[in-house]
Amino acid sequence: MSPLVHGSLLALETTPINTEHGMFTAHLFHNLTTGAPVLVLAIGDLRAHAPLLARVHSSCITSESYLGCDCDCAEQLTAAMAAIAAAGRGVLFYLTQEGRGAGFTAKARDRMLVQASRDRLSTFDAYAQMGLRHDQRRYGEVAAASQLLGIEGALLLLSNNPDKAAALRAEGVEIAGVVQLPSTPSPFNLPYLAAKSRAGHALAELAGEVAHLPEPVVAFEPHAVAELPRFIRTASYLLPVRVRRPAWFRVHVYLDTATGTDRVVLTHGPADRGAAVVSRVQRETLLERFPLRRPRFKRRWREAVVRITAVGAGATLFLGDRDAAPDPATLTLLTRHAANTTPELDA
Repeated sequence: MSPLVHGSLLALETTPINTEHGMFTAHLFHNLTTGAPVLVLAIGDLRAHAPLLARVHSSCITSESYLGCDCDCAEQLTAAMAAIAAAGRGVLFYLTQEGRGAGFTAKARDRMLVQASRDRLSTFDAYAQMGLRHDQRRYGEVAAASQLLGIEGALLLLSNNPDKAAALRAEGVEIAGVVQLPSTPSPFNLPYLAAKSRAGHALAELAGEVAHLPEPVVAFEPHAVAELPRFIRTASYLLPVRVRRPAWFRVHVYLDTATGTDRVVLTHGPADRGAAVVSRVQRETLLERFPLRRPRFKRRWREAVVRITAVGAGATLFLGDRDAAPDPATLTLLTRHAANTTPELDA
């Protein structure tokens, strides 16, 4: 499309994407104020005046790229796309607002604090302990993208969160009604869903066993890595990764002060296995956070998880689609978790 701008949102390009639920058109935008991408997936005529089935979804890299199953975010994304595809007309706004708008590091420290408390703290309690509001998301990008896409009808919102409809209306987005999305509790996401239910989300009755952490999680203050002072270690917690059966990985989060970006390493099993440790550099892309029919990098990550869990030990450094090949210092960040190995590099 020709570049268009509304407020701080710049329209960049449009591309078809083939998903497990059929073909969608992906509209890519760039927020000129924050520098963050915004993605809108659409099916059918967006300009008709009839109410338009819509999902306003905030990014969750841990479930959508790392395949974590301690929340319901990827499940909600897939259910919304299935509903929109079945309706034959609808739109999904994908906003890069990790951690309810607080950012990825705050989200990781939230999980660390909750796990260190053995779930005595909820996710909302942890945010309060960090001095953060429990939800810092903003929805002006939805209003701007709707203008750029020529959306005429009110949105029929797919959501379990009553506060989201109110927040969208405050931005001038017309909401025709709210349609609930199912969330399936599991031993791994039950505490998270219970916290959302207590906060007013419309969820079915929750019951069942809760998965126990395989090892302790200890909360700590951010600190520089002794041998790599360029990197600040900000969080470490356990993530159940869904493969044939969920397997526990540890998420290590660092701030790279040279680039101002987060660096994330996922490890599984003991780090002293020498050559038996599987180490790799894994790419993730914005489009592959969706359930594509033929993903490239996510398929490799699934295969890697199977290998790592079969071997019993592994370490993976994740890179975003905007990242260049890792420099030697960043690779050292990986090899400190998997000594005496040469990492496999994703092309």
